[in-house]
Amino acid sequence: MLFYLARLGLVSVALIVACSGGAAAQFGVPLNHTDPKLESVEARELVARYCRMDYAGSRLNAADWPKLLPLVSWTANPDFPLMMVTSRFDVEQEPVLERGKYTVIVHYRLLGRYDMTEGYSSDSANTIQNVQFVVSEVNGDWRITSVDPSYPHPSRASVLQWLNKNLADTQDPAAKLTYQHAVQGLQSQKLSPTTQ
Repeated sequence: MLFYLARLGLVSVALIVACSGGAAAQFGVPLNHTDPKLESVEARELVARYCRMDYAGSRLNAADWPKLLPLVSWTANPDFPLMMVTSRFDVEQEPVLERGKYTVIVHYRLLGRYDMTEGYSSDSANTIQNVQFVVSEVNGDWRITSVDPSYPHPSRASVLQWLNKNLADTQDPAAKLTYQHAVQGLQSQKLSPTTQ
């Protein structure tokens, strides 16, 4: 009987040691830990999706704004005094991780800008504007938490569509003239081979 109790005690100790070793291994590494390289790729792709939708004019049309909501931390389309008419954009390959946030730089090649009070100007044509996006974790998901500068960067086609819609909808003679000049300016502007 004594032999049986000793053997049972040894088996019990062995089970406890085995279970505690497994528990230490399980709890030593966080279960929700993700690979920083994958997070970097995810942050870059999030910004690229935002840029594609912005380029397609999602910020210019109130009905399209909800498409951007899953990508950003704010709930309403920020007001903008101007928009930068864009021929193309390039998202940098390597986001920078600092304090748990990723910074992603996007290089926009500009055709011009549309100021809401002054109209269209092509004085910034063929220049590059760098925009900084910050991607942070919000309630367990990656979201764009800031864009600087935060102006829309739509394509020429998106801006022309927006201008023509506003031109058709407005009754104000001064606004009509501003929209007409912008349409003419954008349509007559020659594109360089690098922007087509």
